[in-house]
Amino acid sequence: MNQKAAQNAMNGLTHGVYVIGVHTQEKDNLMTAAWLCQISSSPAMLAVAVSKGHLTAELIERAGCFTVSVLKKDQKEAALVCGRVSGRAADKLKLVKTDYVEGTIPVIAGSAAWLKCRVAQSVAASDHILFLAQVEDGAGGAEDLLVYRKDNFF
Repeated sequence: MNQKAAQNAMNGLTHGVYVIGVHTQEKDNLMTAAWLCQISSSPAMLAVAVSKGHLTAELIERAGCFTVSVLKKDQKEAALVCGRVSGRAADKLKLVKTDYVEGTIPVIAGSAAWLKCRVAQSVAASDHILFLAQVEDGAGGAEDLLVYRKDNFF
């Protein structure tokens, strides 16, 4: 098996660009994610993969819920800040314009849409945790959305 060839081929997969928001009593955080997909429509459910080493994985496990901000094409800077700055080193909520769902869970202000999700199950998947979550609330819709291409972000 040729891992290098497989990785190059996987880089051709398209993804949306999202920001995961999480709130705990100790800390709020925002993290850019591209590995997210719908897994059910009734009930509405999605899956998001978060690296085991990321602060966001720890916070989601503690909180049991999170938000997803669906970014517009002109929100690339917010995606870069939330993806390149560690939540352990900085308060990202002071670096990007933020709104709150239910008064406490952060979302990116002006995003195309947001979803509030409750974790139904978490599954270890190699170096990531796959959070399977039921979508409990949301607002917004499809606009000119930001799309992930590795060359645009790394």
